[in-house]
Amino acid sequence: MLTHQALHEVITLSEASELAARWRHPIDRGNLLRYAQSGRLTARKSKGTWLTTRHALRRLIEELEEEPRGRPRIISPPSAVIAFNTDDELNDILVQVRRLQAELQDQSLSPEQESTLWDELTAEAVYYTNRIEGNRLTWEEARQVIEEARRHAQPVEG
Repeated sequence: MLTHQALHEVITLSEASELAARWRHPIDRGNLLRYAQSGRLTARKSKGTWLTTRHALRRLIEELEEEPRGRPRIISPPSAVIAFNTDDELNDILVQVRRLQAELQDQSLSPEQESTLWDELTAEAVYYTNRIEGNRLTWEEARQVIEEARRHAQPVEG
């Protein structure tokens, strides 16, 4: 079972659009869908809903910022800017974080691992969506329903 933190990472394209606006980089859902379909935004369609991650959205925004056209347009800075000073210890930590981020980006999942991860994320999203709507199934009962639906959706080999 995935941790709550991993579930927090997965968002719909509508949520991604709202998040991008909060990050002062407005990208509407239609453009996010276009980026997802073209492969520029890592996303997956699950039962009619496009899902992506906060990390994938951040990467897309960083790529768009580097384009010469200057997109996405940055909204005027917030009224209160927080200033801080860094010391050697914090700089060392930041260097280590950047190194670890680069290592993680260089690692790739096998197709089986990626498929399993997407299946787990989809199951978690379905379970919690139904729970919010008042469904009283336990996690195990919901997982059994999802697995049964998958088995019936699989094409029969022969």
